[in-house]
Amino acid sequence: MTELLRFFTVTVLGVVIDLAIALGLHTGLGVPLWLAAAIGFTLAASANYIIHQTWSFQSGPRSLSARRAGLYAMVALVTLAVRVAIVALLDRVLADDLALAILIGGAGGSFFVNFALSKFVVFAAEPDTP
Repeated sequence: MTELLRFFTVTVLGVVIDLAIALGLHTGLGVPLWLAAAIGFTLAASANYIIHQTWSFQSGPRSLSARRAGLYAMVALVTLAVRVAIVALLDRVLADDLALAILIGGAGGSFFVNFALSKFVVFAAEPDTP
């Protein structure tokens, strides 16, 4: 299985959890859609880091790293900003009864940003040390 396919598999699982939390917060508790999207994303991203580290970008035995976790947190913030911007934009132009479609659009748009930054920044091969 390729890195992209492993990343996609983990991300889809994370998105299902993310969207369930966000939709539940929005429809059940009346939390604004952009805030619900941010909360769902944050909770799912925390679990995704560990799975991406240990499975998606496996390249030999790597232990969890505070440095990579910090990089992943920064990537997650960028991804979250992209997601919230997409959700806020779609929420302004589409009807509220399309909340799930809006959340899926935000997740889809932010997926590629997350993959590129994760692959080339967080989980990039570490340079050889002399």
